[in-house]
This record gives sequence, C-alpha cells and structure tokens, in this order.
Amino acid sequence: MFKETRSRSTKKSISWRIIAFTNSWIILALSMTEVPFWNAIIMNVTGMVMFYFHERIWNRIDIGKHSQ
Repeated sequence: MFKETRSRSTKKSISWRIIAFTNSWIILALSMTEVPFWNAIIMNVTGMVMFYFHERIWNRIDIGKHSQ
C-alpha cells in the first residue's frame, strides 16, 4: 500500500474535473438526444468508463506516492 500526498490528490482532482467537464460538454454540445434523461444516462456511463481509465493511469504514476 501507499500513502497519497495532498499534492497528488489535488492534481488527480483537477485532472478528473477537466475530463468530466469535457465529457459533459461534448455530450451536451452534440445533443445526442432531445431527452435530458438520456443525456444524463450517457454522461454517467461515459463518465464511469473515463473515471476507470483515469484511475488506472494515475495508479501507474509515482508522483506523490509514499510507501507506508
């Protein structure tokens, strides 16, 4: 296991918010459907997939990781 620094957590939070914002903006800009409910479903499904890969990528980055 490792301990995560505040700096690492901040960088992860910022990078995730940029990705999530971009995901939402693209879905809404493309007007994938006329029904807001389905746009919300699409945003959440694509958001989950992007979050999974975001976390997998950050697990490979050693910046801000300290062994316990």
